[in-house]
Amino acid sequence: MFSFYKGKLHLSYYFALASVFLSGCSLIPTQEPQALVEQTQQQRINQLSQLRQWQIKGKIAFIDKNARNSASLSWKVNENLPSQQLNLTTYLGINVLQLDSNANSHEIQVDGKTYHGTNLEALVYSITGLTLPTQALTYWLKGIPYQKTDHIIYQEVSQLPTSLTSQYNNELWQVNYAKYQQINGYNLATQFSIKKDDLLIKIIVNDWSTSN
Repeated sequence: MFSFYKGKLHLSYYFALASVFLSGCSLIPTQEPQALVEQTQQQRINQLSQLRQWQIKGKIAFIDKNARNSASLSWKVNENLPSQQLNLTTYLGINVLQLDSNANSHEIQVDGKTYHGTNLEALVYSITGLTLPTQALTYWLKGIPYQKTDHIIYQEVSQLPTSLTSQYNNELWQVNYAKYQQINGYNLATQFSIKKDDLLIKIIVNDWSTSN
């Protein structure tokens, strides 16, 4: 049974077990994969810094020492406005969480209730007890640094990120990347593990959409 933290919102009724997420169900796109673009590290950072509208669909799992839970994920980001919409649903299509953000106005619907705030990370924490780097993740998922002190380790031959380490809000986060695909000229990872202390978040992307 899943609850984010004691005293915070309990979502166990809505979440599918993370074993479904981790059991090896195929999430790889059926279309023929395109060859990865050859780039230097800086060329890749420069290119992906210009990618400001994108959407991912796939699976997400939250794993800590007490529980494992997963959901289907749809996350659409437009950094130009800025705005974002995030939806988590169970494999039965039951909505777990819905986020709508426009600039500094954030609305989260969960468990039949609606919450509003101007600080997204504080709002998420007040509901779930989780301290999540919500803004930084929009950069980290592209495999680029959010702040100058973020440290990226690259694969020697492909020059693609294998891991990113960040001291974000005085907390140590590590992101690992795998299964790169070329999406509309961008080299993007489709498997992520995001770790802080006892919390591990796993994301598998089966659809990247990009536009500018």
